[in-house]
Amino acid sequence: QIIYRALKKIQQKIETNPLSVLRQAIHGVTPDIAVKARCVGRSTHQVPIEIGSTQGKALAIRWLLGASQKRPG
Repeated sequence: QIIYRALKKIQQKIETNPLSVLRQAIHGVTPDIAVKARCVGRSTHQVPIEIGSTQGKALAIRWLLGASQKRPG
């Protein structure tokens, strides 16, 4: 629902394909690495690990939706 409204607004404001704008936004936000908690001895450390493209895109979409819900309007 949020994405459909955003696509309509993009199409109204600029006369380009809104899907390409959405793809570009997702590509710009997609992370390559993430941190995971690893137990080393008795303490827990945040260790960076590489994530796949599917998981990265899922994170990017989740971040974009969360940011759009925080915005007024």
